[in-house]
Amino acid sequence: MMIDEFMVEYLSLSDRMRNGYKDSLGIASPAWNEILSKIISVVPQVFRAVYGSVAGTYRNIENQRYMDFVPGYRLIHIEELEGEYGTLSELLALDDICGPQIKTMIPLLANDSSCYICYAETRNGGESIFRYSPDDGLRKMHASVERFFETIIAFYLNDVFYLDKDGFLDYDFEKEGAIGAEYNPGIEYWTES
Repeated sequence: MMIDEFMVEYLSLSDRMRNGYKDSLGIASPAWNEILSKIISVVPQVFRAVYGSVAGTYRNIENQRYMDFVPGYRLIHIEELEGEYGTLSELLALDDICGPQIKTMIPLLANDSSCYICYAETRNGGESIFRYSPDDGLRKMHASVERFFETIIAFYLNDVFYLDKDGFLDYDFEKEGAIGAEYNPGIEYWTES
């Protein structure tokens, strides 16, 4: 499956659980490619698939039930992406944790505690997904962008994600670890407690 198809599937499953979520993401900004080109000269396919179809979620979204792309993290609105990229770059520079193997690190999802789920490109052209938090630093979550989407789609299909009593997206911690490990073999993030 292509990344564009994964995005369509993700949006369909998410909207089925939270009717109106897809609409809450808005329509793609006409300037999405221009904005991304300020960050990286060749825009990665994941950003083309995401921001070519939706705008994202503003930090101060009015209806908080539509905040989360995955529990705890919003899809950064395209108009806020450059600022979030700057914040993440400062955090990574302070910690000096990217290392020589990482060529590019761009946030895709964010929370209000300076934690990010990021796209990473290695110097040899590989792509993966990392999580950054001030407490834990940078940790690899998925060996590829495709694995990222396969995993979150599996979370919907296997009832890992659900709505809590107030209608907010939540998750089953144990199921998340088990399914995450199944879809991401060899990635310590999913097997450490």
